[in-house]
Amino acid sequence: MTARPSAPARSGVFLTDGPALAEGLRLGRAGVWRWKIDSNELEWTAHLAEVHALPPEAFDGTLASFQNDLHPEDSAAVWQQILATLDTGAPYRCLYRTAPRAGQPDLWIEASGGISHAPDGTRYLTGICTEVSARVRGEQQLARRLAQHHAVARFGSYALAEPDFQKVLDRAVEIAADVLAVPLTKILQFADTADHLVLVAGLGWKDGLVGTGKVGIERESQAGFTLLSSESVLVEDLQHETRFDGPQILHDHGVRSGVSVTIPGSGLRPFGVFGIHAREVRRFEAADAEFLLSLANIVAGAARQVEAARHQAVLMREMAHRAGNMLQLINSIAGQTFNASADPRAARHSFSERLGALARSNYIVSRGGWAPTRFAELVAEVLQPYGTRITTSGRDILLHPDLCFDMGLVLHELASHARQHGGLAKVDGSVSLHWTFRADPSGPRVFCLDWRDAAGDAAGDGPAGFGAKLVRALVEQKWQGQILQGAPPGFGLRLEIPHPDRP
Repeated sequence: MTARPSAPARSGVFLTDGPALAEGLRLGRAGVWRWKIDSNELEWTAHLAEVHALPPEAFDGTLASFQNDLHPEDSAAVWQQILATLDTGAPYRCLYRTAPRAGQPDLWIEASGGISHAPDGTRYLTGICTEVSARVRGEQQLARRLAQHHAVARFGSYALAEPDFQKVLDRAVEIAADVLAVPLTKILQFADTADHLVLVAGLGWKDGLVGTGKVGIERESQAGFTLLSSESVLVEDLQHETRFDGPQILHDHGVRSGVSVTIPGSGLRPFGVFGIHAREVRRFEAADAEFLLSLANIVAGAARQVEAARHQAVLMREMAHRAGNMLQLINSIAGQTFNASADPRAARHSFSERLGALARSNYIVSRGGWAPTRFAELVAEVLQPYGTRITTSGRDILLHPDLCFDMGLVLHELASHARQHGGLAKVDGSVSLHWTFRADPSGPRVFCLDWRDAAGDAAGDGPAGFGAKLVRALVEQKWQGQILQGAPPGFGLRLEIPHPDRP
């Protein structure tokens, strides 16, 4: 058998074609350089100018041209690494940014190489540079996300164990400032009057603002816009913002960029707004907003925890007292209702309705631990039997629990009177209800309630009999308020009641 000739051994194939090498360097975003040690002489391939985002003429063949293109914050570290290589002969490897370009993100370059010797003994530091901005930004983003996750976990544990809610708020703004590297952070809480927000915690603001500063909730402000939005609000440049103007407090502090999120409340009413701000134009990412929202949710949970503990303490203290008062009130209503009516059936019906209004008012107020109560919830509960025939409007205010409870009885009497003699007595009739707070420079703010029955020409002066006595006793005698009659046509009633500042 004839042996087959063996295949000739092949040596390695090396790419030596100049244009092919140049094309590979260009597509790989890389370039080769060589510095003659202890001189100002520097050579590099044409691609290196493109890697550094420079025009070809920017390089004049000197070491100085390279040094001029280093970021001022990285220049010392680069040169220190070069000196270390020269001293030890270890490989040279360095990551740095080029000089800042207006309106452009940082350009990151990775350089690597080592010392080489020419035949004549001349020493060179030779190597390659590669543009690695995408990789660096990805690594930085990953590091930021990891730091954010760790911060959220630590803050969650802290908030669960810390009974002082103000300390929780203060820690939240500190974490936001540290992790997101911003000079200004804030937590705004809804005021009871629901017409503004109060700066209850923050960093970077002028002395005296934290605890007293106020921000409007109109859509024109960033906080107001945030409360009306279903998602986080990112601002790239407040000076060119078209969705809102931003409150004066932001302009006074030179704010340009920022993020704000809503802090959920225990019910439909939000707790407030969490915001971070930068004085330079900065593009915050959706992940930054998600981190801020995570902190906001922990703050909301801590607020609910504190509120629940306070409610429990109040309920335990008030239970016996309220039970005795409730029985006295029911006894009084029963006696007055049955004594004022000659018709036992009508008296039982009136008593049953008043007792129902009493129960609904008690349910709304006691559900919150006899704490400041959302008046809108009381209105919806007490007037629920009348559906949309009673139109309501007013801010989502918090009312003193005792006053809120008594207003449930007053609303019942007004609605009952309208059902018998006013607009609700007609098939297509309706009435309107509006409420607000009015500032009183000489005393406490005043709770104002307007009841308007445009079709109630037969409504007279309002509730009569025991209903009128009950309304006057609650408004004028108990709360030192006023009952003002509206001008015809129709029937109108305005109640003005000084609101106690403390529960």
